[in-house]
Amino acid sequence: MSKIRLFSLILAILTVFSAFSLSSCGKNPPDGGQTETEETTVEATEPPASTTLCLLKDKEPLVRVIRPEGAAAESETVSIAKQIVKSFSAFTESIVELSTDWTKDGVHDSESLEILVGNTDYAESAEVLSTLNYGEYAVKAVGNKIVVAGYTDTAISRAGNIIIDTIIQAGIAGGKTTVEIPRDISYSGKANADLAEIPVMEGDSLSATYYNPGDSCSEMIIGNTSREDYDRYLQKIESLGFTKAYSNDITENSFATFYNDKYTLNVGFYKYNLQTRIILEKYSEPVLKLLTDENKTNVVTTSQISMLGLEYKKSDGTYAGNGLSILIRLTDGRFIVVDGGFNRAAQANLLVDTMKDQSKDYLASTGGRMRIAAWIITHAHGDHDGMIVKQYSVIKNAGIIVENFLCNFMSDSERNLAINSYLKAGKGNWSEGEGGNWTQVYDAASALGANMIITHVGHEYNFADAKLEVLYTIESFGPALCNALNTTSLIIKMTFKDPVTGKETVYMSTGDATGNGFEISKKMYGSYLKSDLLQVAHHGGTTWGNDKGTMDAYKAISPATLVWPMGQVAYPSYKTKTHNTVLFSPANPNFKEVYIAGPEGSVTVFPLPYTVGSAVANMKPLP
Repeated sequence: MSKIRLFSLILAILTVFSAFSLSSCGKNPPDGGQTETEETTVEATEPPASTTLCLLKDKEPLVRVIRPEGAAAESETVSIAKQIVKSFSAFTESIVELSTDWTKDGVHDSESLEILVGNTDYAESAEVLSTLNYGEYAVKAVGNKIVVAGYTDTAISRAGNIIIDTIIQAGIAGGKTTVEIPRDISYSGKANADLAEIPVMEGDSLSATYYNPGDSCSEMIIGNTSREDYDRYLQKIESLGFTKAYSNDITENSFATFYNDKYTLNVGFYKYNLQTRIILEKYSEPVLKLLTDENKTNVVTTSQISMLGLEYKKSDGTYAGNGLSILIRLTDGRFIVVDGGFNRAAQANLLVDTMKDQSKDYLASTGGRMRIAAWIITHAHGDHDGMIVKQYSVIKNAGIIVENFLCNFMSDSERNLAINSYLKAGKGNWSEGEGGNWTQVYDAASALGANMIITHVGHEYNFADAKLEVLYTIESFGPALCNALNTTSLIIKMTFKDPVTGKETVYMSTGDATGNGFEISKKMYGSYLKSDLLQVAHHGGTTWGNDKGTMDAYKAISPATLVWPMGQVAYPSYKTKTHNTVLFSPANPNFKEVYIAGPEGSVTVFPLPYTVGSAVANMKPLP
C-alpha cells in the first residue's frame, strides 16, 4: 500500500473518530462543521445522532428526577423517585436534583434531560401511559425524558427498579465517572394480571390513579372525565366481551355493572368532580343475582324498623352508650340487620328474641325458620360488628338463616398507612390495630352459610318492600389518606313502599359516617338525601374534624324523626354538640321528634309506613 493511500486511510479513520467523540454525552462539533489538516481539507458530514443519553459525565449530574406534585410523601412514587436519586450516589458526590412537575405556567422544557417518575403532567408521561393498560408498567425514553410509568404502586416499583439497575450497571461500565444509557431504552411488563383486564378509558386530558380499596377489589380513578367519556367507555367494555348486568342513575351520577367469566366491573360516573371510578372484583354469581333480582315475595306481615338499646354498665362503673343494632322486618317476613352491637351474649340474645317476637304471628306460614335477607356491617368497629364476629353461634344455634352479608371494608394496606401516618403525627384519629377485625366478619358469614356481598356505590338491592341504595363507601373517598375508620362507614338510603297504599317511607342509615363521608354524599346527591327518618351518625359523636360536612348533609336529609343510637346517660351532652344542633334548628324545619336507643334490652319500634308519633318505645331501666 502506498504512503499516500495509507495516510488518507488514517486521516479518514481519525475524522470519523473525532466526529463520534464530539457527539458523545451530548457535545456538538465546533462551528463550521469541518475538520482541517495541513495536507487536505475534508468535508465533514452531519454527525450521527447520539445513541445514548448521558445522565452523568465526569461525576457531574446532567439529569434531574421529577415526580408528581400531588404525590403523597409516603407514596411508592415518591419513594422510588428518591431511590433513583440515591442510585447515582455511588458515582458522584453531587446530589441529583429531585423536583416536582409543578411550574408556574404549566410548561415544561422538552430539551432538559429528566427522569419522570409516575403520573406526572408531562406530555411524555401521558404518551407512555397511553400505551399501557392498568396492570402494566414501562420504562421508555421519549426525547430527552426517561419515563418510569405505571398506574399502581407495584407497577411503579417494578419500573423504578429497572431504571435503578440500569443506572447502576451503566455507572460501573462507565468507570464510575459516567452514566450513559441507550436512547432507545424500552422495557414493559405486567405488574398485576387482574388490573390488566380493566379496559383503558380513552379521552383527552384524562388522569388515572390506582387505589386499593379492600375486599380483594382494585379501583382505578379516572379524572377529568365527562358523561360522554363515561358512555363511550361503557360501549368499549361491552365491545371487549363484558356483559352488562345492571345500570342505575342517581341524580346526575351514573353506575353500571358488567361481567365476564372471570371478573365483575363496577363503573361509576361522579358528576360533582368529573371522575369515573372503575372497580374490578372476581366474578360472583350471588352479587349479580342480588343486583338483578327484584326479590318480590308474598306479603305476610307489615314492615317496621326497630332500634335496640345497647347501653350497659361497664366494670369501672361507667356506661357504654354507643353501639348500633337495627332490626328491620320486611313484608315477606324476612329481616334486615344493621350491625348488631357489642361483643355481648346479651345483645345477641336480644336480637334473636326480638326476631322471634316480631315473627311469631306468621313464622309457621313461612317455613318455620327466621330468615335474615341481608346483614349489613357498616364498618369494623367493635360496637358495630363485635356481636356478630364473636357471638354468631347464638344466631346459628337459634336456627336463623342468613342469606347475605353486605359489607365494604378498607384494605389493610390503606388502613395501616393511615394508622402509621396519624400515630407518627401524634394525632388521635386512629389507634394501633384499629379495624383489624374485619376478616372475622368473613369468618362469621362463612360459618352462617351466607353470601358475602361486597357492596359498591350506586348498587341498588330490593328485598320485598325495601329498596336499598348504596350512596357512599370508602371507595368514594380514596385515594386520600383516610382520617378515621368511621370514614369507611356505609351510607345507605332505604325506601319502604307499602304494598297496599303505595306510601313510601325513607330511612337514612349512616352508621358512624364522618363529616368527610357526608361531604362527598352531599356533593354527589344534594336534595336526593331527603329522608323521613335519620339514624343519627356516630351516635351523635365527633365528626372527625368536619362539622360542616355533617351539618350540610343533615340539612339536605331534613328528617322529621331522629333515630338516635345512644344511651340515656350520655345523650344530654351529645345532643348539644354543634353539628347536632342543626337537626333541631330552623335549618331543619321538618323536625318533629327524637328517640334514643336507651339501656340494653330496650326496643323502639317504628311501624311502616311511618307516621310521626306512632313509634313504640319499650325502655328498660338502667342496670
